[in-house]
Amino acid sequence: MRYRIETEKYPDSHTVDGVTVPVTRTRRVAVPVLPRDWDALAVRGVVGLVLALTLVSITWSTVSIAHLLDGTWTAYLAGGVFDLAWCAALGMAYLVRFRPDRRTVVDRVGWALLAVTVTAIGIEGHRTGGLAMACIGASVSIAAKALWWTFGHATRPELTADDAQWVAAQISAASAQLAVASVRRQVARAQDRAAAELLAMEASRRPPHGTVNVHATPSIPAAPAAIPAPDMLPAPAVTTAPEMALRLPEKTLVAALDAPDRAAERTAPDQPKQLSPGRPGARPNRGVTVPPAARDTTAPTRSDSDLLDALDALGEAAGGLSIRAAATHLCVGQVRAKRLLTEHAARRQAPLSLVHDGDREVSA
Repeated sequence: MRYRIETEKYPDSHTVDGVTVPVTRTRRVAVPVLPRDWDALAVRGVVGLVLALTLVSITWSTVSIAHLLDGTWTAYLAGGVFDLAWCAALGMAYLVRFRPDRRTVVDRVGWALLAVTVTAIGIEGHRTGGLAMACIGASVSIAAKALWWTFGHATRPELTADDAQWVAAQISAASAQLAVASVRRQVARAQDRAAAELLAMEASRRPPHGTVNVHATPSIPAAPAAIPAPDMLPAPAVTTAPEMALRLPEKTLVAALDAPDRAAERTAPDQPKQLSPGRPGARPNRGVTVPPAARDTTAPTRSDSDLLDALDALGEAAGGLSIRAAATHLCVGQVRAKRLLTEHAARRQAPLSLVHDGDREVSA
């Protein structure tokens, strides 16, 4: 037994001052050397030698057949067909080496191609150099290709009858699985094609997008769910009677006094300016839709004396009203509210008259 010295690495530990750390060390080991496999070397040598002889044979037969076919470049291609076909048959024979029945068919095809090649080389040699030239030239291809047949016969595995049946059963099972997979793929492809054709036929019967089919039965939409009405609708912003201005609750009056800058309601000539652009005739009312009957109701025209009486009813609070608050309370425009506030202030500052109503009529 022969040995070969090799260096290998192995893990170890090293301790310094009580601290241990892992390290890697090297060592030399003797590894036994296996004896040479002379069988494998012989097979490699035989295969290399047969390949070299085959290349020579292919070259010789191709040139000979090309000369027989007038020597053009297409003749060289045609001459190489026979040898290349024989090489293909040789590879097929290797693939079916475990199936004697198929191996016989492949061997017969290879021998037939060899016979054609030998015949063509013999004719070319007899035409150019006589019978001796024909025999020797044809023997080149016979020798090279006979070597391959002999090599295959020498390396072909021999199987008993039982082993051959077992191998055939395994190959049959694998072939059945492959056949099932192929058939399922074909069935799936056919089903997909049938589904695509059905969808195409259905799509061709539909009207184009955006059109209405007059022959189709119109579908009746379901009735929408009933929307519950609110318990109470908000009162309209504009009052309908002059007495309502005198009956405002105290909280409303205090809110009007505390927020003089709140936007006042506009009079009838100014109402079109307040309409929303998206909905004609609609006015914003805190998100609640005002009924048309209430929206179209306008307050009757009130005289200045009635409005001054309404300011008198406020008492001392009328003196602190702003123009906007007064316009909101009296439901008039700001210009008129300003004039009424000025007149009301002047009336309050005027001295009280002690003349009775009868005397006032006499003096007048």
